[in-house]
Amino acid sequence: MTKKGEPEIKEDASAYDYTCITFKPDLKKFKMQSLDKDIVALFTKRAYDMAGCTDRRVQVKLNGKQLQIKDFKDYCSLYLDT
Repeated sequence: MTKKGEPEIKEDASAYDYTCITFKPDLKKFKMQSLDKDIVALFTKRAYDMAGCTDRRVQVKLNGKQLQIKDFKDYCSLYLDT
């Protein structure tokens, strides 16, 4: 978290109409071997939160799979009986 690298911009970047963000935690900094189930659950929830609160044209993927949340109503249905 104290070091950052230069962004990786691919030569054929103009062929894509999206931004891909990849998260790679510095496990050594936090003296961890892997992410525990609680932190993975938190990150998973945040991905669903993002899918429910952004424009329906935004595709949110988690671990390579697109989340099937298209709008806020879909998001609410995860928590409420509708």
